[in-house]
Amino acid sequence: MQSPHTASSETMAARHVCAEAQRSPSSVLKQQDTPKKEEKTAAFSQTPQPLTVPVLARYRPAEPAMRAVFAAHAAGVPLTMRDVPQSMMDAVRLHWAQVQHALQPVTELHVAAWLKKLSQLVTNPPGAETAASQCRAIFEVCGDIPSGAWGREARLTWARQPPRNGYPTGARWPSPNELRTLLLPFSETIRRDAEGCRALLRLRPVGEATSPFAVRPQPAQAFPSP
Repeated sequence: MQSPHTASSETMAARHVCAEAQRSPSSVLKQQDTPKKEEKTAAFSQTPQPLTVPVLARYRPAEPAMRAVFAAHAAGVPLTMRDVPQSMMDAVRLHWAQVQHALQPVTELHVAAWLKKLSQLVTNPPGAETAASQCRAIFEVCGDIPSGAWGREARLTWARQPPRNGYPTGARWPSPNELRTLLLPFSETIRRDAEGCRALLRLRPVGEATSPFAVRPQPAQAFPSP
């Protein structure tokens, strides 16, 4: 026969277990489930994740009017803030954000994604056994071309090349040097636009010398004085 003290202790312990079970019904099973969960998590961590190929950003060159202002400044025309309409400055700020994105260094994954699409436009794409080495070689030679130059326009420019001395250049897979030669003009456009944006964003404040070749804003509508 149990003593009153022992019975009281067992009753309190039972109440404690019941309270824990009501608060978290699965708490009793946690210690049994822990090894299985850890084993399962470890197995998933060893499963290779699918390769996510980054999307290439499409770069749109600056509009002709903006590039005309870029060219004037590059030619030495002393522009000031007064010489450039506010709408033009707003457009320059927006374009500067696009230029910064396009100037990001290209990665080997970017190059692989671009070449995969190019392979659908030529008649002799590399096979599975040489595709990786071809991509590495092109990335090694063309890795200084910014990411914004690797767009759809560059692929179409390669594919639309006419035959040279009877050789179907645009229908064949490019060598690394041929591809670099093709991409350089796209790269130079981005860098030229970047320099133009930087120059306009550093314009002198109003009050300094104004160029006679200034780009004048449209006159504001006059309103009668109150």
